[in-house]
Amino acid sequence: MTANVLSRIFTIEIGDTPTLMFEAQNMREAQELCHEQWLKDDLAEAKFHGVPLRDGKAKFRAQTALPDQSALFAEAKNTGQRTDGLMLVYLVELDGEEPPVDPGAFPPART
Repeated sequence: MTANVLSRIFTIEIGDTPTLMFEAQNMREAQELCHEQWLKDDLAEAKFHGVPLRDGKAKFRAQTALPDQSALFAEAKNTGQRTDGLMLVYLVELDGEEPPVDPGAFPPART
């Protein structure tokens, strides 16, 4: 059995807002990610409607993803770039990120 089969999907909530999803082997491993300085720094730099995702004051915690969140993660994993590292799937649209182009549209149009 591979590690991929044994992993579960977790969500990091900032305040009461589900913000991003990732795979981990267990809750302990998911909670450890919340203490990673690189992630804290990235979330402090990323913005949603001009506001940093993490201000350092809001509660920051991991929890098991809900079924609909897990489905979104699986879809993103199947359609996204392959990576050997940790895949983070945001549940909020980050400022400066453009929505994907509809592949059937010609000429391609952004909404």
